Amino acid sequence: MTKQFNLVVVGNLTIDQIVFDEEQRQEMGGPPAYAMVAPALGAEKVGIVSNVGSDFPKSFLSQLTDAGLDISGVTQQKYTTQFVNKYNKDGTRTQEVPTVGHDITISDVPTRFWDSQWMHISPILQEVESSIITKAKQTGAYVSVDVQGYVRKRTSDQDHRISPTHWPSFPDVAKDIDVLKADLDEICHLTQQMTFEKGAQVAHEMGCDLVLITRGQEGSFLYSNDRLYEIPALPPDIVVDHTGSGDVFAISFSIEFQRTMRPLWSAFFASSSASFNVETPGPTNFPSSEEVTNRLRTFLSDSAQQNNVERLLNETGPFDCPLK
Repeated sequence: MTKQFNLVVVGNLTIDQIVFDEEQRQEMGGPPAYAMVAPALGAEKVGIVSNVGSDFPKSFLSQLTDAGLDISGVTQQKYTTQFVNKYNKDGTRTQEVPTVGHDITISDVPTRFWDSQWMHISPILQEVESSIITKAKQTGAYVSVDVQGYVRKRTSDQDHRISPTHWPSFPDVAKDIDVLKADLDEICHLTQQMTFEKGAQVAHEMGCDLVLITRGQEGSFLYSNDRLYEIPALPPDIVVDHTGSGDVFAISFSIEFQRTMRPLWSAFFASSSASFNVETPGPTNFPSSEEVTNRLRTFLSDSAQQNNVERLLNETGPFDCPLK
């Protein structure tokens, strides 16, 4: 049966102050902003669920709708979460959160949004109720979760820096998660393991079918079928802004996996898509599926990538590898 939505992304939109080297600017942020990549990649119906304040620019809302997103799940509350993101030249980021927005509960999700093929749960600061994960699974959706916002918090009302924290609900909802996304530190912190390899294995044993582990400019890993696969980072033409690359990676994976049901190929596709994000400031100028695939094909045409080509061609799945 066809679902009303290809994808619904749940998490708060933000107002981001981006400081890169000596430049500073204001951008829209938060995982739902980077959901704009999904329509660019060909997803026909994409919705977002978020809370914003009256300070959230109307131009940002127009940008979301112009990109093809259904924003009827965006609710105006008192505050918008505001981030100050400072980047070094190597991409290292420090963050402060002067303002924290409202939580997202099950009642904030429009009824028709539950009729989605895929739901991506991506909080930024513990604002998404864990029960949303379970309900999404009960509706028959594929469920992906970015753990970043579940394992961090604002240190205090006085100290606006980000601190790690535990996600006590994870053992209860792990079985409802089809795709878990984390970075190297987050997967270890989440599972209380010393290595990301062991963390991925433990998360899988707890019920997460696929585990994506990102590591910035070094690429990523996919844990699938009791194996850990290394996914290279595709080089961008120019480095402008790293913000949102993890969101683009996770959302692009979900779109391509729906099409192909091939996790390894989808991870390579997501890596290619994320490389475009680095080339633009903020959530703008997202690539088409054809552009992403063409960049990936060019990358894999190098003789040094022959092993990766063979891995992709040998991956089993219900549909042929797009490289064929």
